[in-house]
Amino acid sequence: MSDAKPQTREDLLQQLEKLTGRSFRTREDIQAYVREVSARKVSDAPAVRRWLQIKRVTLFALLAFSIMQYYILDVMLEIVAMPATTYFVPVRAPLLKSMLDRLG
Repeated sequence: MSDAKPQTREDLLQQLEKLTGRSFRTREDIQAYVREVSARKVSDAPAVRRWLQIKRVTLFALLAFSIMQYYILDVMLEIVAMPATTYFVPVRAPLLKSMLDRLG
C-alpha cells in the first residue's frame, strides 16, 4: 500500500475499491458497504474469539492459583498460631541387679 494519502474523491474511491476488492458505482453502493461494515461486531472475528478464550482461561487459572495461595497461607498461619506444647515422657533405665539378668 502506498504511503500517499488520497487527495481527491476519486483517489479515495479507488483506494477503497483496492482495499475491499469491490467496485463501487453509486453512492448507494458505498452506503450499503458502510452499513455492512458497521453491522459487524469485532467479537465475530475468529482471532478475537480466540484471544477472548485465552483471556478467560488465563483469568480462571489466576483465580484458581490465588485461591490455592490463600488456602496455603491460611493453613501456614494457623500452624504458626498454634500454642507450643511440651510433653515430658518419663523414661526409666532398667535396674540390673546382676550381670546374669542381662544375659538372660
